Amino acid sequence: MNLSHVTILFLAILFHETLFLAMGDRQFIENTCKGTPSYNLCLSILLANPKSQNANLTGLALIVVDAVKNDGVKTLQQIDALKKSLPELTAALMQCGDVYNTIIHVDVPLTINSLNLGNPKFGEDGMADTTIESQTCERTFKEHGQTSPLTNMNKDMEDVANVARAIIRMLL
Repeated sequence: MNLSHVTILFLAILFHETLFLAMGDRQFIENTCKGTPSYNLCLSILLANPKSQNANLTGLALIVVDAVKNDGVKTLQQIDALKKSLPELTAALMQCGDVYNTIIHVDVPLTINSLNLGNPKFGEDGMADTTIESQTCERTFKEHGQTSPLTNMNKDMEDVANVARAIIRMLL
């Protein structure tokens, strides 16, 4: 064999191994997502993050928890905008702001720390709290006799937190 044949053979083997590893990682992600309440949501979150390709189960959980944080930040930004455009909703929006600050500054860090320290039970609790808090925000508008402008965002938060919680449960 001359050098060009060896090079071609090496590249073919390298391509095959890379493809095999990528398919294996994808299969791991798919199998993980099958154990969650929202397979498609789980897949979309994990496949959008390049870190998922090399992540173990804890890493996948951390990626979804990061999505919870990102959704919380977006919801807080929306709450701030709504306070200006819909001042009649200020009381309910302020309560929702408190709820989402708790998600971002208490529940998410608690979950991340518990996962990093190898104690996923507390992480599961943090995501369970997150779902309750998003429901609390939604209920706040009803208690004020108002229609929530955050229904979709609250539901999204609940769904993402439930995906994170399901993955964390796999670690127990």
